[in-house]
This record gives sequence, structure tokens and C-alpha cells, in this order.
Amino acid sequence: MKNRYFVFEGIDCSGKTTAINRVIKKLGKEDYAYVKGIGSNSLLGKIAKKVHSTSIFCLELIFNYLLRVRPIIKKGKCVLQDRNIISITSYLSKNKRYKKRYILRLAKKLTLNPDAIIYLHLPLYERINRLKNKGGYYESFLSKNPRIISEREIEYNKWYLGFNGPKIEIDTEKNNISQTVDKIVTFIKK
Repeated sequence: MKNRYFVFEGIDCSGKTTAINRVIKKLGKEDYAYVKGIGSNSLLGKIAKKVHSTSIFCLELIFNYLLRVRPIIKKGKCVLQDRNIISITSYLSKNKRYKKRYILRLAKKLTLNPDAIIYLHLPLYERINRLKNKGGYYESFLSKNPRIISEREIEYNKWYLGFNGPKIEIDTEKNNISQTVDKIVTFIKK
């Protein structure tokens, strides 16, 4: 297995966290570790969830990479990370992205590019249904603003198409969780 750092990306409620947990359960915790990229339970993650600051999200990614991802990879394990810098840039308007370019550059320089990408996707109407079912304030806001979701999806697609490493895109509406996990496991084991 040559790839050690797998990043799961996709818009909110696409099934990233569920898929990662099931993949690790299937492959075993001895060789695979889950790392929450942004919104973790670390102090920075808790602050980021409350403040929704690009700078804090970037600092959290750097913190998680330096203190969790890198040591896990050095031990010979594979990391399955839920979100990376791609999420942060996809969620910023072009104007905000320009204003935050220095912190984004710093995060890109201090973290490793993923070896491979697993991109989970689903149609807009299903994403809105899942957001409504999740029921939090943020999810409710997104479900009422499909334009924002569509803009983020466009940015994700640009990034995904430009990634030159191994990658897979899975529609989590067309594939149930078992099918999704099987496809991911096959991809990881290549």
C-alpha cells in the first residue's frame, strides 16, 4: 500500500464521517486512523465551530496535521481524514478567499497534500433533505440557501478535477452506505 494519507471531501451531509468510520471498522484500527480535519473536539475545533472563522479552521488543520496526521503516518498507519484545506477554500467566496489568501497559503505550506482523494457527492435535492433532517442551525441555514450549496459544489468540482493523484467520486444517493464503503475499501487497497 503506497498511499498513506487519504482525504475525504464533500459538501455537508454527503456521508463522509459515516463512511470513514465504517471503512476503518472494516479495514481495522491497527492500520488505519480517523482524523477530523475541521470541527474536531480539540480546543481549536470547538472554537472554530462557534466562531466559524477561516483563520481558526486553518489553524485547526495545521494543528491536526502536525500533532496527529504526521505522527500517525510516521508510525506506518494510513490516515483517513474528514476534510482538508479544500473544504475551507470551497466554502469561501472569491472575495473572502482573496482576503484570507495568506492564512490559506500558510495552511497549504504547513500541511501535506493528500496522497488520494475520496469525494462523496449527492444531488442538491438530496443534500437539502439530509441537511433538514440533521436539524442544526447551520444545516437549516444551508438548506434554505441552495445557491450557496451549488457555489460550493462548483468549487469542489474544480478542485477535484485539478487534483492529479488517485481519486474517486462516489454518489452517496445512488450508492447505499455498504456500496459506498465497498468502493472506498477497493480504492484504498489498490
